[in-house]
Formats: sequence, structure tokens, C-alpha cells
Amino acid sequence: MPQTALGTRFASPARSPENELDRQYAIITNQQIPQLLDAVPIIVMVLNGNRQVVFGNRMFLQAVGARDVREMLGKRPGEAFGCIHSDLTPGGCGTTEFCVECGAVRSVLKGLRGEWNVMECNINREAALGGGAESLDLRVCSAPYTVKGETFVVFSITDVSHEKRRRILERIFFHDILNTLGGIKGILEFVKEEAPEHLREDAELIHGAMISLSEEIVSQKQLLAAESNELDVNVIDLSAMDILEVLQRTFRNTDEAKNRRLVIDAGAQQAEFRSDYALLKRVLGNMIKNALEGTPSGGAVTISATVLGGWITFSVHNPGFIPRKVQLHLFNRSFSTKGAGRGLGTYSMKLLAERYLDGEVGFSTSEEEGTTFFVRLPLKGPE
Repeated sequence: MPQTALGTRFASPARSPENELDRQYAIITNQQIPQLLDAVPIIVMVLNGNRQVVFGNRMFLQAVGARDVREMLGKRPGEAFGCIHSDLTPGGCGTTEFCVECGAVRSVLKGLRGEWNVMECNINREAALGGGAESLDLRVCSAPYTVKGETFVVFSITDVSHEKRRRILERIFFHDILNTLGGIKGILEFVKEEAPEHLREDAELIHGAMISLSEEIVSQKQLLAAESNELDVNVIDLSAMDILEVLQRTFRNTDEAKNRRLVIDAGAQQAEFRSDYALLKRVLGNMIKNALEGTPSGGAVTISATVLGGWITFSVHNPGFIPRKVQLHLFNRSFSTKGAGRGLGTYSMKLLAERYLDGEVGFSTSEEEGTTFFVRLPLKGPE
């Protein structure tokens, strides 16, 4: 069938003849490209101007079940991967109405126009081992590449299906468990008020534990959203002294504060500023918890606020000293001196403050002066 008769709903249906594909394959394989791409642990193809495969690396061959790249020469990505839409039209991959919304086709076309880009797409394909269709969530990247005056596209694919599924399951989990906890908290509110006098203290303890559990779950949900750039920021007017007083009331009766004092510095400055209350409280709360845990029995943790120029700085001081080998890892994601499964506190305070509040988190420590953690924020709030 003539190329002009193939028709298309999106990209060009034109294809290169076999002798042209062989020539382009020779151009690529005579360079150092094959060795370099075979060393990359993701799927990579080199496509010609008609979006056809002229080379694929070792990971590509494994993904499509081919022994030699020549088996795939001339195919387009959707055809190589068995996309269920790739054979709906004579023009093949890129020419159906489904291809209009396909991130892979759009990415390749941008690459052919000289634009490096990263996009996402979903491919439904026949499962390699049978059993019907399977859906893949992919992150694709197209990078223009010119060799001997001819333009190609280096097209790479990363399967992010497990990430997508995990995030969906996380959303469902947090939604359901927080709804359940909300119901339990409502019941405990009633029990706390109606309990006999001799049981009221126990009821209040249970209610407080339930609130703490809810806050920990919300904190984890917040951290996961922050890491995936899905966290919403709610900027409102705030008062520095109000923040300090809330923090003092919240943490002075916690387990970490047992036999320790949490005090507001007499020199703390009042200031009106704009920020996200929940995120700021989370950042400062982690600082306070760590400071209380690092304070010997009978000691004190001091919280303060100072204003300089267009910035407000909240600080948390305790008399302890952080050894140098611990300092070097403080803001790493999974580092902790408290055992396995910990290590998100300092990491999360830096992530939340610097990525979402336009702030800066840091610390100073010495055996003479103790340790001070701080967060510096713009008075006008994050942009």
C-alpha cells in the first residue's frame, strides 16, 4: 500500500525502507553508542526520523523478548511493545486516535523537533506470557541526537507501574484509616465526658493516645505527599508568639518532656508573618521532640523567635552536643541514632521547610553551648 494512502489520525504514517534502516543501523553501531547504551540499566532505543527502531540496548531486547536487535528494526515503540492500539490502522503506532493522547508518541515527536523532554504514558499491551492485556505506566524520555548530519532520537523508558499502584494504595489506606480513627475519636470524646470519675483519667489517656496516633498517621501521609511533590501549601497570617505558646502547650506534657522543662525564651520577639501553620508546626515539633530526647533529666529545652530584615527565625536549643560523625548524616533520609525504622525527623523538617516554605533549616552544636536547631522563613510567606 502506498505511504500516502495509509492515512493517520495523529503522527505521520511514513516509514523508511529496509535498505534505509540497514544504513541507519550501521551508522549507530559504528559509533560507541551500543556499548554505552548496553551499560544503562533502563530500556533505551534509538529511533529514526520516522519513529522507527534502528537500535535497542540489552534491556530493550529483554523487555520485548527478542534475541537480536535486527528483529526489531523498523518497528515503532508501540509495535515493539505490543500496544493493543498499534495495529488498529494500516499506519501503525502513532497514527490512531488513541495516539493523540499517548505520552510516548508526543515525546518522540518533541524529540524529533529538537526538544529534550520527559513525559508519562500508559500502554495497554498483550501480556508476554498470555493471560490477556496488561497495563503499564511508563515514564519516557526523548533526547535528540545528531550523528553524521542525521537526526535520531534516543528514547528511554522506565516502568513506574509499581510507583503508581503504591501511591494509589497509599491514598486509599490513609483515607480509610483516618476515617476510622475519626469515628473512634468521636466515640472516645463521648466516653471521656460521660465516664465515671474513677475512670475519667484512663479515658483521657486513651483519648490522648488516639489523638497522637492520628497525628502520626497524618504526619506520614504528609511526608509521602511532600516527597512526591503533591503536598498542598495553605499560607495564612500567623503570630510568632502564638506559635511558640501552642508548641509549649502541645509538647510540655509528652513522654519526651518527662522530667524536662520546655520554656519560651524571655527574649523571643513577636512578629506577624505568613506561612503554612500545619507544616511549620510539624517542622518545629520534630525539632522539639529531638531536643527533649537529647536533654538529660532535669534539663530544659528553650524555644525562641527572632526577626531580622524580612526573615523570622525559630530556634530550639538544648544543652546536649551532637558528635561530628552524627552531624555529617543528620538530614539524610534514613539516618537515625534511635535504631532501625527511624530517621525521618530531621529529613522531613528540611524537606518541608525548604521545598514548601521557602525556608532554611540548619543547626549549630558545641560542647560548651549545646545544640540549636533553627528554621528561617520569609515574613511574606512562600511564593
